[in-house]
Amino acid sequence: MSEFILKLSNISKSFGGVKVLENVSFDVEKGSRHALIGPNGAGKTTLFNVISGIHDPEKGTVYFKGKDLRGVPSRKRIHKGLSRSFQNIRLMPHLSVLENVMLGQHSRIDFVDMFKPLDFLSKSSGKGEAIETLKSFGIDLHKGQTVSSLPYGIRKKIEVVRALMAKPSLLLLDEPAAGLNTAETKKLRDFLKEVSRRGITLLLVDHDMPFVNSLCNQVSVMNFGQLIYDGPISELKNDRKVLEAYLGSENNLEGSNA
Repeated sequence: MSEFILKLSNISKSFGGVKVLENVSFDVEKGSRHALIGPNGAGKTTLFNVISGIHDPEKGTVYFKGKDLRGVPSRKRIHKGLSRSFQNIRLMPHLSVLENVMLGQHSRIDFVDMFKPLDFLSKSSGKGEAIETLKSFGIDLHKGQTVSSLPYGIRKKIEVVRALMAKPSLLLLDEPAAGLNTAETKKLRDFLKEVSRRGITLLLVDHDMPFVNSLCNQVSVMNFGQLIYDGPISELKNDRKVLEAYLGSENNLEGSNA
């Protein structure tokens, strides 16, 4: 029997009288790699913001690990195991990779300990953990470099690692492959598969369908604020509503599973 880590029930949201989300309901299975896709303006990022607590829904409920998140602010959702990255990289460009990654520990490490990598104090348990996490994903060689000096693809990985430092059980990824070339996208896909193998559920928004097809096993599709498909990604191209939303072309939904 499937166990669901996230359940969305009839989520609705409007801005200035414009309905952005309308009765959106779907579940994310624990351990899955689940995509949320749709044309521009479909409401995907708004839904992410509702899930992570940036926006409150006008109607509907977000359940995480069976608990109602109404009234739980964004920072406390991180404590509960729900973390995210953003479409636009939000790293501190003047800080080192290690210092940026350690900022991801803020939800569970003492505030004073956060200053230890900056040489205010001699030892830091958080510093050791951050180094080991970078090493486990093969990017520890960059730990002392300032973020602004690194290629865009590396910075994308660093932002994911920073989100992982909160020890999430569900990681939300907003356009993780945006701005990456083909080689960088493949490396990111393999990187995220490794994240998944470590028991972290992934829910991601992305427009790169080859990337989505080669990474995810489940998909929810939105159009004009409504859910039009929810199911296995393997069945996506057979759904009439989805094909219509993507201008009737199967080519827009195809991609390599290599």
